[in-house]
Amino acid sequence: MEFNVELAWNILPSLLKGAGITLALIPPTMVLGMIISIPITMARLSSNRVLAGAAWSFTTFFRGAPALILLYMVYNGLATLSIVRDTFLWNIFSSAYTCAVIGLTLNHAGFLTEVLRGAIQAVPQGLLEAGYSLGLSRTKVFITITMPVGLRLGLSAYKNEVILFTKGTAAVGAITVIDLLRVANETVSKSFDPLTPLVMAAALYWLIVQFILFCFNNAERKLAFHT
Repeated sequence: MEFNVELAWNILPSLLKGAGITLALIPPTMVLGMIISIPITMARLSSNRVLAGAAWSFTTFFRGAPALILLYMVYNGLATLSIVRDTFLWNIFSSAYTCAVIGLTLNHAGFLTEVLRGAIQAVPQGLLEAGYSLGLSRTKVFITITMPVGLRLGLSAYKNEVILFTKGTAAVGAITVIDLLRVANETVSKSFDPLTPLVMAAALYWLIVQFILFCFNNAERKLAFHT
């Protein structure tokens, strides 16, 4: 079996279309994951045992559950509930793309919560004491010192998590989302060539990851310049 250049060229438009779907999953997952993880992080750091325990349970479950199982639970499992089928929620969960975003977001939020928690706890105590000495309230210290510094400290870990969940988007084909890997697999079944489509898909995934790395590395350099 050899790499078929002619087949690779012919399937490139379809693969690029699938890559577009893969890319379209990343921004909403990042934004929603951040929105969900911030309050859960606050609960995780809370002295209230009930809040901290609930946040711990969330992160433990969604970090431990495979992304593929979460996708099946959202797309196939929730669709069987009458509260979903017989209400406006069906308009949301009837879309495979929306279910993919929800499943990936829950998985991403579980990891991101731990990234934020570790970053916030790594903020030097001296910076916080300096803020208090200036008469800033705990809320102002958190907004102006803890969060900005914590986000900077956690950027590298966040970069790694984004790369991991980007690779994890390959699982969405299992719930009928026509992403990059699903296009490649369909081409394999039609062409009986298992090498060329998968090599092309791997190359496009590599390019996507390199683009993400470029963006994060550029951000890290700029932040390092101003610190």
